Amino acid sequence: MSTSRDGRARCGNALRRLLGRPWLGAALVAAALLAPGCNDPTPKVDAKLDEMAQRFFAPRKTPQQYMILAVSSEDADVRRDSVVRISSSDKYNQEWAIKGFVAIACLENDPQTRCVAIRALARTGDPRATETALKVLNYRDYPPQEVRPPDDICRGDAAYALADLSAAGKVPAEYQDGVRKTLLDRLHLDTDRHTRIAAARGLASYPGDDTLEGLIGGLRDEDFAVVHQCEHSLMQLTGQAHHGDIQAWEAWLAENREDPFAHAGEIPETQRLPYKNGFEKAIYDTRELIRWLWPGAKEE
Repeated sequence: MSTSRDGRARCGNALRRLLGRPWLGAALVAAALLAPGCNDPTPKVDAKLDEMAQRFFAPRKTPQQYMILAVSSEDADVRRDSVVRISSSDKYNQEWAIKGFVAIACLENDPQTRCVAIRALARTGDPRATETALKVLNYRDYPPQEVRPPDDICRGDAAYALADLSAAGKVPAEYQDGVRKTLLDRLHLDTDRHTRIAAARGLASYPGDDTLEGLIGGLRDEDFAVVHQCEHSLMQLTGQAHHGDIQAWEAWLAENREDPFAHAGEIPETQRLPYKNGFEKAIYDTRELIRWLWPGAKEE
């Protein structure tokens, strides 16, 4: 009993010496007493207290310090966590942060860390975000020491980055042709479904005959989500809807070669919602509920 009491006393005295604040010492004493080491009168007690104090009271790292960890730590989890912390801080769009994101997006060997950097770059809207995403998707055009070959999720995030930047009007004019060609290439050649979906979405920002033909060709994709996105992008570009029917789209394009984008941005009649505001939606939902509850009921 006395040995156990002596061990607890050592815990309390060590914390008070370390903190100099009784209430903080008491808080950590309570935590320390729950740990197995404080019931054990051995030199391990002081080491455990030092470890706890460092963990609880170490000063917060700055985003710049996290960037150092992001590019130097041997632990992939630490690198990923550091990039997340930088991207969620108010310093994410600083020059040093953008340069770090570019390096990580191009050369990091952990796919998830790399993806976080790509997403952070897209959020900045900086021209280097477009340049970097293009490099990742066209990595074969660069030496491996400049761009590491990406896996599926990296290509997917790079394609989504280009789609988001395109929709937001953040792709510089000098890159737009390259983005359009890259998205068409990824739509038809990439083995990853998410990359193809993102490519189809991004192409909605680039009206042109080759874009229409590429999206119509994408309707042959074996993945329904890709087909659905191709149809949606075609609808955005033309104001038409053919429900994924390739022959109908090809026939329509043949008849409207002179100005296929005359109704761009319009919603086809078959795709319009049967209500215009919240009140009308409530009435519509009520009618649909009645039809579902009483299928044989007739409207007055």
